[in-house]
Amino acid sequence: MQAGCLAGPLADLLFRELRKIELVDPWRVAGHPVGLAGSSLLAGAMALHFGDLALICSSPLRYAHTERGTTIAAWSGNGLLSLGYRVGVVPTEDAGLVLPTGTCGLTVSAKYLRSRGLLGPEPPLMLLQRLTEDGGVGTIQLRVAGADWFQLSYRHELDGAIELSPIGHLHRIETITVNSPADEFGWLHPASPYPFVLDERHWRSAHPRDWPWPLAREWRSQPASEGYRQIMRRALLARFRQHPCLMRRLLALQCAVSVAGVPAGLIEEVAHLLRQELPPELGYA
Repeated sequence: MQAGCLAGPLADLLFRELRKIELVDPWRVAGHPVGLAGSSLLAGAMALHFGDLALICSSPLRYAHTERGTTIAAWSGNGLLSLGYRVGVVPTEDAGLVLPTGTCGLTVSAKYLRSRGLLGPEPPLMLLQRLTEDGGVGTIQLRVAGADWFQLSYRHELDGAIELSPIGHLHRIETITVNSPADEFGWLHPASPYPFVLDERHWRSAHPRDWPWPLAREWRSQPASEGYRQIMRRALLARFRQHPCLMRRLLALQCAVSVAGVPAGLIEEVAHLLRQELPPELGYA
């Protein structure tokens, strides 16, 4: 791992006080406060407000048509590195104009971060910044008064989340469990509101209650049957094909998935079938 000092707009944040952090689509995990998982803040996008400037980070996987992140320059010979996520510095009053529009938001104060043990009692002034490289991917690291170094990481495999955490601490999960569309990864649930067309019919969702009546009458009460699995497979394939952003999010997942109403292993099967349809140069093989 290599490290170098940051130049450009991020240097303007030096010696400014961290006042609050805005989270867009904050992480929701049972047993944890919204947006917080262990010692990490996780969200689809976030704005770190330092005095009258805001550091904006957003996930291209979730909010952009392409997955290209910001390329940033560093001293000490690192050259140009991709961060994975998109980053910029704007006046704090303009943060709301730059942040992507999500389904929900949360503002975390410096006082709250102190209560979680992430900041010390003194004013959290930005003291140092650096850019590290690991495997060709860059990570911004920040040092504020009264705290250890923090890192801003792009978690492509965790639905493209932006993670702010102490160095050495990354949120890990082995299995994704989705019980409703309101859960984290809720877009995997059959009832998530992503309509599609299948067999020349409009389906409001892939949930059995929205299946055309002949299919619903015959199969929705038999979730363990092969007929149910085949219909759900066709419905999910149609939904992901017709919503490319959702398909990219599905193909980025790297852990086991359990979704209510979806037969075991079917999400992984759908992802495998979709990968086979894409050109190898896209990197999803």
